[in-house]
Amino acid sequence: MSYQFMQLGAIARQEALAPLRMHGLQTGDDVILFWLADQSRMTLEDMRIGLDMPPHQFNALIDRLDSAKMLESQADETDGTIHLFLSAIALNVLQDIHKNLKTLDKELTAELSAHKTKKLKKLLSKISNLF
Repeated sequence: MSYQFMQLGAIARQEALAPLRMHGLQTGDDVILFWLADQSRMTLEDMRIGLDMPPHQFNALIDRLDSAKMLESQADETDGTIHLFLSAIALNVLQDIHKNLKTLDKELTAELSAHKTKKLKKLLSKISNLF
């Protein structure tokens, strides 16, 4: 039974994250985008340290996000330091993912009691943490 819940969780997550695939991004990139949305402008090094990624993995991520037009940069006028932030495209992708997750939540819990809804959300949270 728990394997079926894992499959359900994986399928639901894939559907909710469809906007990522439309832009050539991968599952997991949503976490990075949501994290970046909570940050103010940051340097590449601050971003790498914040994400705690090895340089080669970080460079691949930046290349992927940049080629998908998810990032914008701006040089600081005083010291020339380059700061990154999410593009309008990235913000729209996050908005679409958020809408998908809200819709999914409503669909999964529409006919459940409050107790069962709470239990299902806990199970889905555990499943989500596996991926």
